[in-house]
Amino acid sequence: MLREAYASARSQVVASLLTVAVVAGMCVAVLLTSARTAAAQQAVIAHIDALDTRSIVVRADASAGISTEIIDQLQTVRGIAAITALGPPTDAHNAGIPDGTAVPIRPLYGAVTGLTDPHSSVGPGAPARPPTAIASPLAALNLGLVDGQGGLLTEDGEGVAVTVGLRVPAYLAFLEPLVVRPVTVDWTGDTLDAPPVTVLVVLATSPAEVAVVTRLLNGLLAGADQSKIHLETSAQLAAVRAVVNGELNTYGRGTILGILATSAALTSINLLALVTMRRRDFGRRRALGATRMLIVTLLLTQVGILAVTGVAAGITISVITLNATGNITPPFTFIAAVSITAIIAALLAALPPALIAARRDPLHELRVP
Repeated sequence: MLREAYASARSQVVASLLTVAVVAGMCVAVLLTSARTAAAQQAVIAHIDALDTRSIVVRADASAGISTEIIDQLQTVRGIAAITALGPPTDAHNAGIPDGTAVPIRPLYGAVTGLTDPHSSVGPGAPARPPTAIASPLAALNLGLVDGQGGLLTEDGEGVAVTVGLRVPAYLAFLEPLVVRPVTVDWTGDTLDAPPVTVLVVLATSPAEVAVVTRLLNGLLAGADQSKIHLETSAQLAAVRAVVNGELNTYGRGTILGILATSAALTSINLLALVTMRRRDFGRRRALGATRMLIVTLLLTQVGILAVTGVAAGITISVITLNATGNITPPFTFIAAVSITAIIAALLAALPPALIAARRDPLHELRVP
């Protein structure tokens, strides 16, 4: 059957090349379009994410009554990626520069979740240690810490040793310049001489979780003085992100389906013309005993061979073009899905012409005019 289908494809060079070209064009159009759509979608979503769509910020007065117990309660909640709890700030300046720029020092409670501090070992069971502050590079620049460490003097006259190495993630950038003093928490709700929480930043695992985490936070903060608490959330921005992402996905799917439908229609028209040209050949086969199923199988096999050839050509052209233009190359799974879909679309487009060819009347086709 394969040999006969291959021979039939070679005997109709123009029609076969046209089928290969249509299938190859289908693959090229889908891959190039999807790559550009994916790149645009990533750029738009990245721009929205840069505006911070997952964080919930709680600001409170020291007298609001938010204890460090809330950290332990939030640690077990699914849907939360990071928690950062800070106490009331105290201004401090470089001890070696009496008139230097003052930067606020904030107590940092619990594990350094969301902040990358290579020098800190704060967490469950961490031993008490002398008061040491960790500064971000921006804070170190403002304080004039040129050696990566030094001493600070608070407005209360307390001396604090400081090291540089705090890397602040984007969703905490509003706290910059940031200097923190880790406070050991024993995870029973008590702290070692710790003031109350005045800034609590909770990062949800996804924008869709923002509303749920916000409701949970409101419940946990119900016992505090609500008049002294301000909660900021990115729920509206997260909703916009979801709508934009959904619209871009719908646009991408609609474009791909339109390309597949157009290519399938062209393949079907091409095969209808092929069946018309070869009607006498099919009539002779039927007169010699070929069944209708054999005719259908022969045509579908022929189209399958041409479709595989077109897919191979189209994928090769697409990958080379994407690499040459610096666009995103879709993952292998997507390329495989496009290849399989293109072959199936070609076979489905070939089915009506194959059924028409199989239903030809041998006597009518072989009658001499």
